[in-house]
Amino acid sequence: MRVLAGSNYAVYVYPEDHAPPHCHVRYTDDGMESLVDLFLAEVIEGRAITRAIKKHIIKNQILLFEKWEQLNPTPEPTKEQKTKKR
Repeated sequence: MRVLAGSNYAVYVYPEDHAPPHCHVRYTDDGMESLVDLFLAEVIEGRAITRAIKKHIIKNQILLFEKWEQLNPTPEPTKEQKTKKR
């Protein structure tokens, strides 16, 4: 799901994606993609992002986390898992 867009990129959050919470920055000029950790706004994989893209992600971190949780909900612990915590 596209969440943000800039002049030459778009930021996506996908359903059923792997941890840690992250977004995908897809560049419209060359089709390259970067995976960016939502906690740190740092590249996990792919090409480096510009300062402007990083600022855009940080400015919209809450929105991106909300979309991540909506598309990748944290499962409720099972009764067995709850019991192990004690």
